Amino acid sequence: MTITESLQDRSMVYGQTKQTLLLFDDGHSTTAMSSTHWSTVSTWSKAGVGTCIVLELKDPPPPPPPPSSSSLEDAILHHHQTPTTKSSRTGPRIVFDVGATPCFDDAIPAKYVFLSHGHIDHVGALFSHARAHAMTCGGAGATYFVPAPLLPQVELCRDAMAVLDASTSRPPPDADGEENKGGSRSKSLIDMKLVPVRAGDEMPLRGIKCGSKTSFFMRAFDVDHAGHPALGYVIGSRTTAGLKEEYRMLDGAQIRDLVKSSVSVMADPIERIEVAYTGDTCARGLTKKRRGGDDNLDTTINEGGCKPPPFDIGQLFGAELLFCELTYLDSAEDETRRYVASERGHLHINDIDGIFASHDTYRKGGGISPNVASQGDGEKPTSIVFYHLSAKYQPACHALDLIVEGLPHQLRGRCHVAISSLLSQKEKKTVEDSINELIRPCGCISLAEYLQWKAALLPGRS
Repeated sequence: MTITESLQDRSMVYGQTKQTLLLFDDGHSTTAMSSTHWSTVSTWSKAGVGTCIVLELKDPPPPPPPPSSSSLEDAILHHHQTPTTKSSRTGPRIVFDVGATPCFDDAIPAKYVFLSHGHIDHVGALFSHARAHAMTCGGAGATYFVPAPLLPQVELCRDAMAVLDASTSRPPPDADGEENKGGSRSKSLIDMKLVPVRAGDEMPLRGIKCGSKTSFFMRAFDVDHAGHPALGYVIGSRTTAGLKEEYRMLDGAQIRDLVKSSVSVMADPIERIEVAYTGDTCARGLTKKRRGGDDNLDTTINEGGCKPPPFDIGQLFGAELLFCELTYLDSAEDETRRYVASERGHLHINDIDGIFASHDTYRKGGGISPNVASQGDGEKPTSIVFYHLSAKYQPACHALDLIVEGLPHQLRGRCHVAISSLLSQKEKKTVEDSINELIRPCGCISLAEYLQWKAALLPGRS
């Protein structure tokens, strides 16, 4: 029996509305890498090499059985009439950063790309993506959100790449002055819409909806990446809630009369912060009250002299799915490396406890910002994915051991690690009792499953 089969035999699997929760008999638990509407397709990240995270909109839930389906036979009939196989066509996708990584094929269909900053390991495949998306997705260019101070440089690079892409070996005109057209082209295939973004900006993700009631938006927030222009992002959803409760028993004529009288009859939409992405940042960029204001409200002044709407950094820690950078994994006693991490604009494993504790994420319901729908009374963030590990901590098992050693135990059950980039050749080739069996198709591993796997191997090593 493989390790994965053993884990499956020893776990209880619960189907929940928005996620799957695995409970292991050693007390650890792990949540699925998804939010209410988004699932993780691919994650590949290695500090200084490349980072790319691909999400896909989930299929809408199947319609409920007809009201008349009260018998077992009717329920079975409805089940068999409901499609259970997923279409081969991908749903709408979004991408956080687009470094040159093995995730590239999964990223091509993405209509929206969120760039956290301009370092090459996060934008190395930017123009390749723009070209590939335009060629394979109906000719329309994707939309790229770019930190506003970097827009001129990105445009300059785009123009240079377009000139290179349009280069032709077409021969000069013939003796009669006629152009020798041959079969070459002289126009670049790079097509992209660049949108400058500043901290506090909110923009709708047009063209992406779930059913007729739920739309999506992004918000940008400031982070601290050693002075480099950098942003993080949250992805939220708004679902129309219909009439206010006090008007739901009225008929159409009564509702029309109220509307004509300028009475607001519609309830506020239900807002969820579903996904958060930190980009590259040090602890100062994520710790609550880092700016000396109330609850860490971002009040940065834009170039035009206007303040954007305040951004509560607590939104990140109320998200259903949080992607959080984690570059340095040295032992808890090595404060020198922690200082280096801060100076370079990255997180150290010793920073995690203070950051999450500052947002009350160790208690149920913690991290939920005001005016945001609470998904039950569970812990927030529901699921955490650490990425951007440094290659110096290879092989993968060594990196995971350091994370387990330094990570607060309260977080282990909801943490995953983007680990496929750190697999050694030996780890990749090992078949029996291999860590490969625990790595999910999206490239991540659950810390709870890793601990279970290690515990299962220990008796054989003694």
